[in-house]
Amino acid sequence: MDVLLVGAGVIGTVFGTQLSATGHRVSVLAHGRRTRRIEDRGLRARDAASGVLTQAPARVVDRVGDSLYDLVLVTVRREQIDQVVTTLADLAGRPTVAFSVNNPHGRARLAGVPGTVVQAFPGLGGAMDDDVAVYRRTFQQPTTVEAHPDPVLGEFCTTLARRGFAIGRTTDMDGWLTHHAAAVVCLAGALRLHDNDPVRLAADRSTLTVMCRGAAEAFAVLRAQGVGGLPLSLSLMIRRPVAHPVAMLYFARLLRSPVGELCLASHARTAGHEIDVLADDVLGLIPSSPSTRNLYEITRLLRR
Repeated sequence: MDVLLVGAGVIGTVFGTQLSATGHRVSVLAHGRRTRRIEDRGLRARDAASGVLTQAPARVVDRVGDSLYDLVLVTVRREQIDQVVTTLADLAGRPTVAFSVNNPHGRARLAGVPGTVVQAFPGLGGAMDDDVAVYRRTFQQPTTVEAHPDPVLGEFCTTLARRGFAIGRTTDMDGWLTHHAAAVVCLAGALRLHDNDPVRLAADRSTLTVMCRGAAEAFAVLRAQGVGGLPLSLSLMIRRPVAHPVAMLYFARLLRSPVGELCLASHARTAGHEIDVLADDVLGLIPSSPSTRNLYEITRLLRR
């Protein structure tokens, strides 16, 4: 396949290396100093668990419409979506365009993009170390992809699976992303209270309680609104988490693990503006009421 990456942070770099290393031709849309380094050194990603470094060639292109692509993989932050949608209007042909982004408004926000538009979310997180994406897979949540029959999307999933990435499919990616965003902002608010230190948060049962209650309140409102797609990894929070100690133990353990630092806290530190925008999105979908008191309490910590 001919693949164009729009966004070359951790997620774009990891997916790009896996695709390029298996013979797919990968290009990266130019964007500042990061892509100039890719032009010189290629894409480089290190699995923090195994220490394996994957290096793969990639060319850098200035415009999206200068070549034909089979797959356009978008891995940008929430606040960049509208700009990217405008840029992608110039795509040539009818490629498969896969958005792997935080997007609680779902497909409605992607109107105007040519080709077959699908959505996904990565089952990994990490941080950039110079020009190397250091990452961990989040085994609690596989890379989740819209259940769409598009063959290019199928090839993308097959490639990742062959490279050892767990893949989940869902028929309601819009709802999945909305629920996930609600959980993200609750977790981010709790982390910000503790200066984005996951170990300190893991030890604070009171804040964990409010965090889990807030997410459960959001899920209850979304369910009442008819929004489906609740991620399986988050479904335990729908059952009164304070009375369900498994939820508390789950998050405390997750926060103390390597995933807590590299995938959760690292993103909270570097993507503060994205999280603030996500919080506005979520609160715009879920009104303030006595039944969402904890949700609004935990998200107020993002305004500190």
